[in-house]
Amino acid sequence: MHDENFFVYQRKALQPLLTWGIGSSVGGALLMLAPGFARHFGIQAAAWGVIDVLLAIAGRRRALLKAEELTHGDLDERAIAREAEQFRNILAFNAGLDVLYITVGLAVAARYAGRPDRRGLGYGVAAQGAFLLAFDALLAHDVDQRFLK
Repeated sequence: MHDENFFVYQRKALQPLLTWGIGSSVGGALLMLAPGFARHFGIQAAAWGVIDVLLAIAGRRRALLKAEELTHGDLDERAIAREAEQFRNILAFNAGLDVLYITVGLAVAARYAGRPDRRGLGYGVAAQGAFLLAFDALLAHDVDQRFLK
């Protein structure tokens, strides 16, 4: 079915989220030093970045613990398949939320077109949602193809 242990795969697959989160946090913090649009875009980048880092660390830690359980024979193939399916379902659900983030962000930016701070906020949310949509959708598809077919 697959050559790679699902939990090793999951740990590796969450690395881009960790990298994005760190980059967003640092870049956002720097943008917060600027006024108007850039500042509010930066606030969104930094806030979402911190959340992404925390989620990636927690997910990678959980995958490591599950990989250890697998090594000790505490998980069978059905349990691993359930874990893979649950992960894919969470990613798919999150992809739906990501579409909502993009839509709301763009709506805020359009509604407050004359206010650079609000435009920055809106485009900041939309940018984070766009990355997360690509990440979640592509990863959900990959998990499905590698571990659930």
